[in-house]
Amino acid sequence: MTIKLVAIDVDATLLNSRNELTKHTIDVLEEAIKQGVKPVITSGRPLPGTEPYYAKLGIAGRDDQYAINYNGATIRTTSGKMIAQTPVSIQDYRDIYKLAGEIGVKVHAETADYIYTPYLSAPKYTKYESKLTNCQVRHVRMQDLKESDVLAKIMFIDEPEIIERVKKELPQWVYDRFTVVPSSPIFLEFIHKGISKGSAVKTLAEKLNIDISDVMAIGDQGNDISMIEAAGVGVAMANAIDEAKEKAQFITKSNDEDGVAFAIEKFVLNQEQLEK
Repeated sequence: MTIKLVAIDVDATLLNSRNELTKHTIDVLEEAIKQGVKPVITSGRPLPGTEPYYAKLGIAGRDDQYAINYNGATIRTTSGKMIAQTPVSIQDYRDIYKLAGEIGVKVHAETADYIYTPYLSAPKYTKYESKLTNCQVRHVRMQDLKESDVLAKIMFIDEPEIIERVKKELPQWVYDRFTVVPSSPIFLEFIHKGISKGSAVKTLAEKLNIDISDVMAIGDQGNDISMIEAAGVGVAMANAIDEAKEKAQFITKSNDEDGVAFAIEKFVLNQEQLEK
């Protein structure tokens, strides 16, 4: 096993609790890049929300470096060339919007460039997502949606107690039609059925002729579990949810202790092997 690709979640994984990418983590990743390892930021965020970190690593705007966004719905080069895209439909958004009204939760949808809110006044967690991802919010009424609109994902965005409640109230048709992933206590995301961070990591590895056993994946939330399970080395942060830790082969330090750097130093730079 020689790690050639490292799929890395962003929030509470690559970034510390102050949403900072530390110098130590940058230094470690740059050393891995020099050794030919591809770091692939694998996020629920859109590309604009991850581009700044590629710039800090010196691999932005490249045709030979890659970005997985929207929890696997898009795979692109860091120069923006689309490798694979699996959107949800306008009808999907209409149906989830109707369900949101029935069970009492706020909703929005995201395109490659914008966040669509159906509300005249954007909810606070839509505004939070906009700030986090560098994406502008557009008020688009449901009746004004166009079939040409390409939606990467749909999100419930609300207070943690509301998100926790609605997770238990989702009807079976939702699971039949979507991959449903909790990306944080305030977000519940709906992407195309069969698509996940794990499926995208597998697709990219195949494209690059990298065996999945030579892939490391690092994350902390429910939407990271699929790639933690898929990778040859699945790593959970010390601050990860219990379900992610249970699926991981290794638990690294927390995001406030440069846990990503610690795992890369251990398994990539020093090429240590997992104990069987």
